Amino acid sequence: MGKAELIKAEESLRDFFINEYRVENERARNLGRINDIVDITNYRRLTVSINKHGAGLLIAVRISSYTAIFNINEGKMIEGSMPVEDIRLIETWLSTSRNKELLKSSADKKEDSREDEQQ
Repeated sequence: MGKAELIKAEESLRDFFINEYRVENERARNLGRINDIVDITNYRRLTVSINKHGAGLLIAVRISSYTAIFNINEGKMIEGSMPVEDIRLIETWLSTSRNKELLKSSADKKEDSREDEQQ
């Protein structure tokens, strides 16, 4: 159905966030900037959904109480609200061709599954 690819994408994005913030948190600790440490537990509950919109492909990312929608082809946020640092990390994650292909594969399989159900 494409669910497996979507789960892989979700796990990949979650791991990307956690790894990036671990590095930044270590840097903040070393500099004694305790207030700059990010609580990475929020990212363990990160969820992703994907939808085709016309000819485009959109991904909705939910982290805690924030939700933002990104255009996969452009790799940019188009709607919603989220901390700027999180937006930057999602856009960075979307910029890799491997992640784009994973999302596109998930959307294609989801679309194929819908067509099979309608027949």
